[in-house]
Amino acid sequence: MMITRSKKNKTTFTTNPQTSSSFDGLPLDLVIEILGRFPIKSIARFLLVSKLWATIIHSRDFIESFPLGSCSSQPRFLIAFSGLDIKKGTHYAKEDWYFFSSSFLSRSSCSLPPVYRSHYVKGLLCIGSGREQFIVNPTSGKSIALPRVRTRRRTTKSFFGYDQVNDEYKVLCLTEALSGLHAEEPSSQHQVFTLGAKKKSWRIVECSIPHRPCSSGVCIDGFIYYAAKTGSQRSLMRFDSRSEEFHLITRVPSEIVLSKDQYSHAMIINYQGKVAIPTKTSTYTFDVWVMDQNAEERKWLKKLTFSVEPWKSACRFIYFKGITQTGEFIMAPYCYDSENVYVALYNHYTDTLRKVKVQVSADFNFKPNLPGIFFSDYIECVRFL
Repeated sequence: MMITRSKKNKTTFTTNPQTSSSFDGLPLDLVIEILGRFPIKSIARFLLVSKLWATIIHSRDFIESFPLGSCSSQPRFLIAFSGLDIKKGTHYAKEDWYFFSSSFLSRSSCSLPPVYRSHYVKGLLCIGSGREQFIVNPTSGKSIALPRVRTRRRTTKSFFGYDQVNDEYKVLCLTEALSGLHAEEPSSQHQVFTLGAKKKSWRIVECSIPHRPCSSGVCIDGFIYYAAKTGSQRSLMRFDSRSEEFHLITRVPSEIVLSKDQYSHAMIINYQGKVAIPTKTSTYTFDVWVMDQNAEERKWLKKLTFSVEPWKSACRFIYFKGITQTGEFIMAPYCYDSENVYVALYNHYTDTLRKVKVQVSADFNFKPNLPGIFFSDYIECVRFL
């Protein structure tokens, strides 16, 4: 039996009578439903059963349907800790990443410097610092190191995107000077790495718009959006993951504060399919600015202002970390001093806030002031790196 994909992106079976078995006779939808009910560790073992099973598991239909029966109405988020020690007798496994959702998911060994950039897209993470970039699947705990970014510059800023038409993940790196006379100059090199491509190397892409990124990025419908300095002003940039072209979408007005401090950074988020920028205006007050990137007239509107001060006794010094698929804002402290790991979910429709505790085993040893990295809209991913 062989799996093929038609022009309408539907997967079909082609059966070889000489190798046919009772399993081959099952409809593909039923096979995907059966396999999709197993945990990812079992599915990893199924890859060794036969070429047929491996082909099914690697097929786009199966990847996009996994996990079967998952409830999209539940808030999904991912917390990652680096430098967290796990007790193993009198020894510790160091320099690992530990991933949690409502409970422990996996551990992935990715030795990185203290300063890094991290992005989440469709089940995978891109974590990098300077010329070092890693792709991580937090569901399985597996990771791969990408080739070093080709540059003589001291630093790079990376973004992560997904081309849904060609089913390709891409990492975008923009190199720039870290300090000195060129510290404020636009990024000089723009490079792209395509995950899974036959040629495993970075490619130079052209950009005619001088700019220097100054925020995180978000991938919406195959486009990576991020804020950047363009001369004397700030603008919203867009990178097309499919055509690999850059576009300046609109200016970011001065009313939208993009200032950074030691506990947070300028964020771009996906707010109900629209580009949004959350800003912290006081200790407990936040603004959310929203722009419809698909509208003819692209204007920033202050969608809402909210305060979490009524809950300051229960959630002290929390920061904006993201938004769930159901529209709740994810708030969390910058770091944790104990095993009381939680996130706060604020519902601006009902003006309510609730704490969600993350189950952390006693085997984990929290260091003082251990920071956590948060990713919203987390889904289990069966892509094997």
